[in-house]
Amino acid sequence: MSHYQAGTRFEHKIRDDLRDNGYEVMRAAGSKGASKVDLVALKPGQLLFIQAKRSGTLPPAEWDRVFEVAGWVGAVPLLAANGPRGRGVVYTRLLGRKVPRARTQPCEPFLLDQIAQAAS
Repeated sequence: MSHYQAGTRFEHKIRDDLRDNGYEVMRAAGSKGASKVDLVALKPGQLLFIQAKRSGTLPPAEWDRVFEVAGWVGAVPLLAANGPRGRGVVYTRLLGRKVPRARTQPCEPFLLDQIAQAAS
């Protein structure tokens, strides 16, 4: 299986997880463009911009671009990675630009519907 096929399969895994949680999901096939957003997920009062990386490692330029583009429209910038032992999906909210060579980055774990729970 090629890297492209593996990446597509992982994006479908994320899409299915989001749909199972009540989101409408749009996939940006071949998201090598300027936005660096792989998936857009919508729910009333929620807009998520998601970059998928099976390893959970996002290069600084991609991290910064997802964070920037999400800010244009008030979306939540997320990194989606494989869960422990490849099971499930783990979401991380990007809180700021990536800090080169820093041990910790401006991010936090994100649970689906975290926005809805905070609003109630």
